[in-house]
Amino acid sequence: MDMKRRTLFAASLLALSAQSYAVDSHKIAIPSEKRATQPVEIQKIPEIMALFDHAETFRKKAITFGRLPYNEEIDTDFPTYVSNGKGGYKLETTNVVTDDVVIARNPEPVVGHIYNQWLVPFSKWKELYGELPDSSDFKPYQRLKTIKAIKIDDRILALLNSRDGKTARIKVSWNPDGMTVYKGGYLANGEYGIAPEEMQASYERVGTDSR
Repeated sequence: MDMKRRTLFAASLLALSAQSYAVDSHKIAIPSEKRATQPVEIQKIPEIMALFDHAETFRKKAITFGRLPYNEEIDTDFPTYVSNGKGGYKLETTNVVTDDVVIARNPEPVVGHIYNQWLVPFSKWKELYGELPDSSDFKPYQRLKTIKAIKIDDRILALLNSRDGKTARIKVSWNPDGMTVYKGGYLANGEYGIAPEEMQASYERVGTDSR
């Protein structure tokens, strides 16, 4: 009887050790998983940046609404929603509102009462639209500056280390978690992404750099 108990006890220890090893192995794998999904800095990919030398030029044809943040919005999380391509919406990014940003909004909702809204630093807003909003009420602005953009295809996604062949994450100045870009969308000015639906609805082609 004692021998049988000792045998069962030894078997239990082996099983627990195997389980512990499996858990520890899974934990060890997590950091590499996170490293694989870190946002990619496109400015450091020569193959992509070279494409901007002869990229098509676009201008935003739709107006953009802009306003200053309310006092109670300062230092709070601000979600940006985009179309999910299926008649609904999804969360794209979440950023923190500061006192030196403009809250921008597309005129048409993504769906229902959900609008595509995002934060634009003062310096970038003045570069794009010429003047800052003077109140916390939305007012329409026409974009002044054109952009150079390249379409995101399979080759671009591969260079961006896409894991699903449909999306990738790029490094942007306003969000440490990066920005998700989509196949069929565009990379603009070597800085940020434009979703396919947004490009189709809000931008128009004005030429190609022939240099």
